[in-house]
Amino acid sequence: MFWARVRGKILKNIPGLLGERGEVYELTVIVELQDGTRFYLDDNKGNSRDETVGTIKTLGILADLANVEKLSSPKKGVETTYRLPEDPAEQEHIYARDEAGFTGEIVDIDEKRHLLYTDIGMGTIGVALCWQERDSFPDYRIGDYIRVGMSRNGLVGVWDLDDTGGSGWVHIVANHVNTPSGNQFYSAFGLDYVYREEVKDLVMVGARDGVEVGKHRYRYVEPTSGRTLRILIADNGYLVTAHPETHGVPTGMLKENLRTPVRIVSVRPDAEYQGLVYTQVVRVEFSDGTRASVFDNDLLCTPAMVGRDGTVVLRMLADMLEKSTIAEQRIYAEPSMPLLEVNGRIDAIIIPDDPGDAERGYDAVVDFGVGTVIIEVDKRYFRLQLKEGDYVRVDGRVDLKGIE
Repeated sequence: MFWARVRGKILKNIPGLLGERGEVYELTVIVELQDGTRFYLDDNKGNSRDETVGTIKTLGILADLANVEKLSSPKKGVETTYRLPEDPAEQEHIYARDEAGFTGEIVDIDEKRHLLYTDIGMGTIGVALCWQERDSFPDYRIGDYIRVGMSRNGLVGVWDLDDTGGSGWVHIVANHVNTPSGNQFYSAFGLDYVYREEVKDLVMVGARDGVEVGKHRYRYVEPTSGRTLRILIADNGYLVTAHPETHGVPTGMLKENLRTPVRIVSVRPDAEYQGLVYTQVVRVEFSDGTRASVFDNDLLCTPAMVGRDGTVVLRMLADMLEKSTIAEQRIYAEPSMPLLEVNGRIDAIIIPDDPGDAERGYDAVVDFGVGTVIIEVDKRYFRLQLKEGDYVRVDGRVDLKGIE
């Protein structure tokens, strides 16, 4: 999960690489931070779109292939000579000499990815050292102040993290497509759903052909993956929300073995339409004091539970899963959304009894130190050959599957 966050306004998208049909694959994006500083970023994945121009967003910024030096005294900020010309024709001219540099304090270090998360005063950016300086990576410590000189500055995410409630397509995109951990539709259903247009088509087919399983609730089985799309539709036919559905507790696995002690901190509406709450997000505090949000699709948590100690059963839709060489058991929580980075040890692997289901994936129970979570391991990750005792790192949406 990308922890770098900077609040800023997108001023202009300048198209770069175009496809045969005019699709924009690469952009140069002009941004303005809250102190008025303007500079440009490379956007190689089309994170910024036409509708984001002129809006204030949460931006993910990565200074890649960076030349870095330690500073002897504290300093934070953006160093740039860039100025946005008033003449629109001149705005298309971007020069390498105007590439932004950064100064700031290292606040976290990702040793596996060789990333230095650096507070630049108006937020945090990721810094990846150039190959010539990789050997010096172990010399950096949290609390060091650094200057990021020559680098390739990229826009790696554009998110709406302050307004994730609501309903309809905008809500689906903000909560389940364009999230800091990734596109949940791609994670669940595969490569056919990389782009938003493909996701929208799936949602509309699901709304048309889905099977009603309860009041306002419909399910549609995506034919290629065999995974289930959950759709919530109001009485008047309005499509409130849709998202990939995670399974329940694996057959034969006792809930007693999966319960994680927590304190229920708060509960807030997630998908809401005309005063009716369809899904919600529950804020919990683990025994080590870490607070995280979990997705409560079935409205299992009641307001009366807030402030109480209890136990929960958690399941995770993995947006990213990898083996770890570090024996680490801890979690990192996205403050505003039900997303976690879980670092833990596999305590159990549960293979489905049905051979067809087993070909698609299996479940792994991961102990993250103060609790456990069930991870859905689909066939994309069979190559990892996971087994009990392996340490893993997982990013994704975390769902509430039981609460007492």
